[in-house]
Amino acid sequence: MKRFAVAFLVSLCSFTSSAQDFITVTEDSLYSHALQVQTKMLVLLPKKYAQSQERYTTLYLLHGFGGNQTDWVKYSGLVKYLKNYNYIVVCPDGRNSWYTNSIDKKRNYEDYVFSDLIPFIEKKYRTLSTRHGRVVAGLSMGGYGAVRFALKRPWMFYFAGSFSGALYVPKTARPDNRDLSESLRLAFGEERSEQWTRNDPFELLDSVRVATSLPYFYISTGKDDNLPRIVENNRLLAEKLQSKGALYEYHETPGGHTWAYWDRELRNFLNRLASFDPLNP
Repeated sequence: MKRFAVAFLVSLCSFTSSAQDFITVTEDSLYSHALQVQTKMLVLLPKKYAQSQERYTTLYLLHGFGGNQTDWVKYSGLVKYLKNYNYIVVCPDGRNSWYTNSIDKKRNYEDYVFSDLIPFIEKKYRTLSTRHGRVVAGLSMGGYGAVRFALKRPWMFYFAGSFSGALYVPKTARPDNRDLSESLRLAFGEERSEQWTRNDPFELLDSVRVATSLPYFYISTGKDDNLPRIVENNRLLAEKLQSKGALYEYHETPGGHTWAYWDRELRNFLNRLASFDPLNP
């Protein structure tokens, strides 16, 4: 395990503070039985974590396609924004898995998250190990993962966020992107099947009987996003959440499928999340 004080990340995060006010960025790892490999993650600890015995709400923050566990620290103001909140933030390496159990059962990333990652974090760090102590959010592929996790396992999270979520996975493939097409094939198979259906957020939402059992959803997309069906399907998700009587908010604002947009939405999301959390300022 490696620990990095924020002072060593100034070039990435542009954040300085007194010694007691550092957000600590921790590189950690675990052996995943679901994946049968060693996996990495970044864990961001609140300021004064070491000086207290307090337990904290944990935000699981998922990266997009082509990314890894370092993206949110490298490309957004996450560390700077966290100085205003008391959250543990976990950024796992989801590779290009779509955060699913693959059709051939060799890339069980959903099992990894729920059977390996969350138990590991809740044993090692001072978390609030209840539904009301867990939040999940992500961008693009990670937005899809966050929405699907919240719909499939609503008892695990009380708040979920998606920024530019790639919500209808099979339709997001691009002929000119072989890596993306291959990741979709490995996760969901060649043709629409039961594997697609049980991982389709819209099918999952249709099956919900009691909307009050769902987490609160923060859904946002840039109105200038040019990836296939991103805007269309985020609007559709908002409509379906409304028709179900679920608690949600939908934001469609200027911006594309870019870090400039996701950084802005991360800041808005954290502010909104804090308004639901009496343990945060």
